[in-house]
Amino acid sequence: MSARLRFGIAAGVVALAIAGLIGFSIAGATAYYRTPAEMNAGSYKPNERIRVAGVVVKGSVVRDGSVTSFSIEDGKATRPVTTAALLPDTFAAGVTVVAEGSMGSTTGVFTATDVLAKCPSKFSAKVST
Repeated sequence: MSARLRFGIAAGVVALAIAGLIGFSIAGATAYYRTPAEMNAGSYKPNERIRVAGVVVKGSVVRDGSVTSFSIEDGKATRPVTTAALLPDTFAAGVTVVAEGSMGSTTGVFTATDVLAKCPSKFSAKVST
């Protein structure tokens, strides 16, 4: 086998490995999220790991020790969420959140293992008095 052929095979293997790694990393980064209306329509399997996005309903946040329960809405439907995860500082009623977790098979409550809150687009300095 010539040196040129061995180099070509090695370069091909390296190129395929790089393409495989890129494809694998992109597949996890482009995770789709569902809305509360899609969840109410049954677009999930019990205990399937999914993401749900919506706005935290005002007056729905209830803290009981380390567990926080709240509801999210998308303008069409509402979905109750419960989590024991630490919530970001920007979490509050009226804030858009993405909750990652799964639906229980019988409870109808989305159990989140991670909650991400949208950061405000404009920051303003706190006025000192």
